[in-house]
Amino acid sequence: MEEKILTSILSTSRRLMMWVRKFPKKRFLYNELRRIDEEYYIGIKGIRGVGKTVLLLQLANETEKSVYFSADSTLIKPFSIYEIVKSLAELGYRNIFVDEIHRKPNWSEDLKTLYDEHEVRIFFSGSSAIDILHLSADLSRRVVLKELPPASFREWLNIKRGFSIPRLSLKTVLSKSFDLTNMYMELHPLWKEYMGKGGVLYPESGFYDALENSIRKVILEDLSSLREINVKYETDAFKLLYLVAKSAPFEVKYSTIANELDISKNMAIRLVEDLSKAGLIYPVQACKSIRKEPKLYLTIPLRKFFAKKGFSVNIGALREEFFINHVRWVSEVCYLKGKRGEKTPDFQVGEWVIEVGGERKGRYQKPDYIATDGLLTGNSRIPLFLFGLIY
Repeated sequence: MEEKILTSILSTSRRLMMWVRKFPKKRFLYNELRRIDEEYYIGIKGIRGVGKTVLLLQLANETEKSVYFSADSTLIKPFSIYEIVKSLAELGYRNIFVDEIHRKPNWSEDLKTLYDEHEVRIFFSGSSAIDILHLSADLSRRVVLKELPPASFREWLNIKRGFSIPRLSLKTVLSKSFDLTNMYMELHPLWKEYMGKGGVLYPESGFYDALENSIRKVILEDLSSLREINVKYETDAFKLLYLVAKSAPFEVKYSTIANELDISKNMAIRLVEDLSKAGLIYPVQACKSIRKEPKLYLTIPLRKFFAKKGFSVNIGALREEFFINHVRWVSEVCYLKGKRGEKTPDFQVGEWVIEVGGERKGRYQKPDYIATDGLLTGNSRIPLFLFGLIY
């Protein structure tokens, strides 16, 4: 590689590693990644805007002989990951941090070769659609791949609002809701703000423009690793997200999607699977059944984004989405579905049955716990916002 290109990589790396010092608060995954054995390469996948770049730079700042570069830089377009890393290794760098690695062709083969040569250790980030296991059996034994989810309510409060709230276990939230509510009730009014602009960590100014740009890149660029993307596919993907965003829980089924988008049911299933792999949709399966259709939830605040087109957001869907997008990272979760006309609680979370509802939700459905909007506890009620502190 030319000296001027290497010089540019190093100067950019230095500048960004100085810049990231302005962000002392760290995502929950930071400490977990620091503990991984040095024998392995480390991969971080996740949707755009959740903080993968900042996390990589924070790790680089705490690691000796480290250098950072982004694989989507036009400056290094003619060169492979292997060529860039080998050039940096010759300069003495032993820990290489590569952002957006999926943007480079043959990146997985390059990682395998570099690992076998044992000159450097690589940390990298990529889209949610990356699946090491399906890329290469050899590579999957060499890389620890972790997913960085959207920022939790707790992390958003710490990063965006300057709090220092510790992580709570799900069991603690369930067993000590009275004490926790009294301790953290000042956070309750911020729940609605989080549901509008939480999860992704874009600046307040131009937030929704950045969010729209991110969604478009996920569909046009990240999903291209799964299949060929054309104009109709892009349009259908946006329509599906809009359909979920304006609906109440469980209104959107494969037949609904097929009718609304004028596509086959099989294509509707494929579209849901693609957007799930990309991290924009999370399907919750029915308990003890593989035949019933999943409930579909958005993973980031797209309901408020699409609501600008002129509909009222369903509050029940917001509540369930908040709940699901937190508990799914710490426990197995499925939805309960009874026979026609039978009322059942909402979810099975690990060993517990939990209903999600408004402040006046009653116990007629006999769940173990009820996650409610308000601040009242007792009678197995737990304020919903407390579930936002579990990761």
